[in-house]
Amino acid sequence: MSLADVAGRELTRQAVHLIESGKVRPTARSLSLIASRLGVPEAALLPPPGPDSDQRVIGDLERLTELQDHVAVRDQARRLIALGGTPERTAFAHHYAGRALYALAEPVEAVVHLREARDRFEALRNHWWAAESMDWEAIALNMQEDPKALRVGRRALRRYRTLEPRRPETEARILEHLGTICYVRRDYERGRDYYEEALEVEGGVRELTRIARVYHGMAMCHHGLRDLRTARELLFKALTLYEAEQRIAPAPMRMDRPRAEADMGLVLMHEGELERAEQFLRDALDHYAAAGIERLQSHTLLTLGELRQRQRRFDQALDFVIEAIDCALSHGEMLTAATGYRQLGELYGARADHDLADSAFQRAFGMLQEAGMEERVGEVMQAYERVLAERREARRRSRTVSA
Repeated sequence: MSLADVAGRELTRQAVHLIESGKVRPTARSLSLIASRLGVPEAALLPPPGPDSDQRVIGDLERLTELQDHVAVRDQARRLIALGGTPERTAFAHHYAGRALYALAEPVEAVVHLREARDRFEALRNHWWAAESMDWEAIALNMQEDPKALRVGRRALRRYRTLEPRRPETEARILEHLGTICYVRRDYERGRDYYEEALEVEGGVRELTRIARVYHGMAMCHHGLRDLRTARELLFKALTLYEAEQRIAPAPMRMDRPRAEADMGLVLMHEGELERAEQFLRDALDHYAAAGIERLQSHTLLTLGELRQRQRRFDQALDFVIEAIDCALSHGEMLTAATGYRQLGELYGARADHDLADSAFQRAFGMLQEAGMEERVGEVMQAYERVLAERREARRRSRTVSA
């Protein structure tokens, strides 16, 4: 049977050749496809690994990652790193440790491992896995709200696209991550384009979780472009897929579903459906707690604060926003904390606590300037100018009444 016959439509001949020569590890899907074409069991295509062989150890990390048992991956990878081993084993241990830590919302440590993995793969001249580690480094930097995330992500995509063969699912994931990074930077049109390109690259073979993440990301780009109807429809699809994946392959709660619930709450709030919005936001907080994730709760708390502000329940709004700021600061989320201080300034302004409002806005300005996010300074300035205009109008009315 020729390489073309083995490859079929799903795999390129170059991919089969690299797998055969040992330069690229086959994914579970690739191995299954090749085995079915040859009419042999998957095990027949692999040499019998010893219990402590690199193949067995790395395969265990990959299997646990596919099962989304991120705690087990983190712990096992840490043990392997501490024990030492071959350069390949150690590189993969750092890579999977970084991925697991990102999934557990621990991006600071994740970045350390992923950079180490990238350096080790480059030393091994394994350019495929070096690019993958760089991609995961970019999305972990994004969780830290680090502006370097976009540069690292684009570099990962450029490097991966110079390689042959390329796996569509890997290229699609890199594009998906770039879409997420652009959304966080509020470059909504470019983010939407990256997500759409991810769907095109991956073609018809898609995992439920991945397509859910793409729908979720596209939804929030449409939300940023003020297309609330499309955002709501895409978020509903994403949540349906997340729930279906949970039923099909039960696993510990992770961050994808509560993130989507929190964003659905945000969209519904902007559509004026405050009661439904609050239910989604409460569900998100419950699911973050079930997943043991504290870092991302700050965003949801800020949305609850805005919701209470819309209801003119200012005391409760203040409680939510102050809790969100404390949560953000404790995890180094400076952009989120700055957003919180902007909301705090608006709330104090609504209560006519002028000194506190001024102080909160100044804190937001300082944090954004320190982070080098000058484009966000303009947004906060607009909010501050609205508060000052309302303050001047209140004083004018007061003078009119007195007269």
